[in-house]
Amino acid sequence: MASVPSSDFSEFCEFVTHLRNEGSVDVTPEQSVQEFRLRQEQLQRWNERNAASIEQAAAGEAKELDFDDLMERVERRARDQRSVE
Repeated sequence: MASVPSSDFSEFCEFVTHLRNEGSVDVTPEQSVQEFRLRQEQLQRWNERNAASIEQAAAGEAKELDFDDLMERVERRARDQRSVE
């Protein structure tokens, strides 16, 4: 049996607790593992796409988040998508 790094196991336990707290008590252990792996893959892709921003933030070079501007852009994008459909 392959060993699992303790950090991965801890993250998996937190993930299963989150699923249970959301009401997903009928999820099988296999489904839990599949969902966790999917989440880890999504997180890895996010980290890869945002590596430059993460490095800038770590170096103190990132701009402060303008939440109002962000929400305007999200709402505009949602409106544009609805008008295309």
